[in-house]
Amino acid sequence: MRKEPFFDLIRRVSELTGIEAPIIVGSHAIYVLTDQVPSIVRESIEADFLVAEGGIEAIRNVNHDLGVTSDFFDQSGYYADGLGFATVVLPRGWDGRLQPLKDVTGRVVARCLEIHDSAVSKLMAGRDKDHVFLNEILVSQLISLETLAERAELILETAHEDALLPRLQKLFDYLHKRRTIADLKPLSDLINRLR
Repeated sequence: MRKEPFFDLIRRVSELTGIEAPIIVGSHAIYVLTDQVPSIVRESIEADFLVAEGGIEAIRNVNHDLGVTSDFFDQSGYYADGLGFATVVLPRGWDGRLQPLKDVTGRVVARCLEIHDSAVSKLMAGRDKDHVFLNEILVSQLISLETLAERAELILETAHEDALLPRLQKLFDYLHKRRTIADLKPLSDLINRLR
């Protein structure tokens, strides 16, 4: 979604949950870097908020009042997805790399995943739309494949480590249709180490 409705959602999530600067974990975290976001982000009608610090009640309230089945979505055409740690997979140390997202006055309104952490989360989700997003931010040079591979390795020694190799292979296969194997060396090196 565009920046204006995204910032509206941030304000609404903050007011609803009492979380002063909610955490953005989805593709909209890219707004911390640039207003020139890929089309897949602009065209999205939902934004992902990690509101675990507010407990299960915060997650429920966001999804009930601002989620896909809410009156708010029916009226606005966009919605918030309230998430907890059971839903989103993040690399070790992610919370120490959060980036502040500021409004036009310079006030911090949200905290965004660092772009490579967001990319790893998308890698681990492994949906077609996640691969499209990863390809677009690679083409736009908003992330480096080397750092993505390094950050993906931080999934090891977590509860999700068994899913890492299949997700990497799936992403490699998707990207290989769009670029040369030489361009994908950091990914192929990591895949080979994990085999």
